[in-house]
Amino acid sequence: MAAAAAAAAAAAVVVAAAGDACFEVLDALGLCRLTRRTGDLDGAVPVRVARACVPLLEGNAFGLQITLTRPIEVQRRLGSLRAEPAGEHGEALLRAHRAALPRLVSQGFLAPEGAWHRALRGGLAWTCRTGLGPPRLRLWTGLLVRPDPGVWLRVAGAANRRNVLIEVSEAHVADDGAFVPLVVELRVRDEAPRVLRLEGEIGCVAPVRPDVRIEACALADAPEVGRAHAAFYDARYFAVKKGEVTRKYRRLVGGKARAGEGSVAAGNAGPARARLVVAGPGAPEIAEVTEVTTAAGPDPVPWRGGTRRLASLVVRNAVPFRATFDGHTLAVAPEAPRLAEGAAAVERTFARVFGEDFLAANRGALWYLTKYFTPHPPGEPHFFVKPWAFTTTPPGWSSLLDGIHGEGYDVMRGVVATDVFFATPAVFHVRRIGAEIEVPEGAPLLRIVPIPRDLLRAGFREARFLDG
Repeated sequence: MAAAAAAAAAAAVVVAAAGDACFEVLDALGLCRLTRRTGDLDGAVPVRVARACVPLLEGNAFGLQITLTRPIEVQRRLGSLRAEPAGEHGEALLRAHRAALPRLVSQGFLAPEGAWHRALRGGLAWTCRTGLGPPRLRLWTGLLVRPDPGVWLRVAGAANRRNVLIEVSEAHVADDGAFVPLVVELRVRDEAPRVLRLEGEIGCVAPVRPDVRIEACALADAPEVGRAHAAFYDARYFAVKKGEVTRKYRRLVGGKARAGEGSVAAGNAGPARARLVVAGPGAPEIAEVTEVTTAAGPDPVPWRGGTRRLASLVVRNAVPFRATFDGHTLAVAPEAPRLAEGAAAVERTFARVFGEDFLAANRGALWYLTKYFTPHPPGEPHFFVKPWAFTTTPPGWSSLLDGIHGEGYDVMRGVVATDVFFATPAVFHVRRIGAEIEVPEGAPLLRIVPIPRDLLRAGFREARFLDG
């Protein structure tokens, strides 16, 4: 393995795709490329969103999209999934695949007869499953990646504009010093046709810092967070919002000096510490990545990195509800007793910490939380769900809010500057027209991942074959 890493290192050519580079990419096939989106999705988002919703714009632009250069057809057959290149160039791609493997092995990018070599020898894609679960397809993008020390790569689905007939499994490529084939593991939804054509963006890869810890505390232990929330959602905010876009968040994150932003390398600063500040029932769960993908093979292996940990938060729905969109009006019908119970608990928490006078003087800021749901203007299939908790990160760190989709809806991806703004809402996109969606209590809505803002802009270096 050390010889393979040394040979691969000799192949690297520095070509930054955008911003500071923090990982290397070798393209062995020409099947996929890594592309960047614009925040407005090339003008596709509504004008109001482009003017006001910075977290959604940054969510649109987050990471590098894994983009097919030519279509792939996925077929369901006898409980398995097959993938083949579509169109006139299919045979050329298959020949390129057959030629690439011995080249990758001879130049040290793949271990001969190792798990990756054996898997890729079977073709561009292969089926896997866990127990009696549905089959999943592992599709090799034709790319190999190698994160810099102190950086991992998070592989997930495309978001906010995606093929809704597939779901992509989250995975993490660790910084073990060797190149790793970049594989997208996807599940085909039951409503998809027997032969599904994949084009364009099929996933997203983004650098993350693997040395993050999250600690939970009560609002009483972080009263400054509650005061900051009330100061943002003051009476003037709601007065202006009735008639126009406030742009208050944009001014907040743009006008404050962002201390702590610098090199994308981890250095010796130690773990970043984020906080989950609980203000009501249904607090998010703190989770840690326990398995990573390495040069050892396609199957994730337990992470044994000692004190290095990558923590995130999983936000679950606290109030069961149904919602219907008819093309004009989006109606949300929560379970009223559960909503009233949760809202009362949030008010009691704020009253214990700040007193009843604070509640009376900051009624709008409390309503932001206690109403739990906030609709968008008529005609938009979107609404907000507001968790009864806050997230704070160190200076220079934001949080990725990665939505977890359900039947008939998506939860959208966003990026929030949680070093100065601490609310982390789930933004729903209802995909059904005239048919009800149902979200039970406990359904996962968001995964919140703290990320240094320098990594949000980081790019990659292009690596070349030794004989290229």
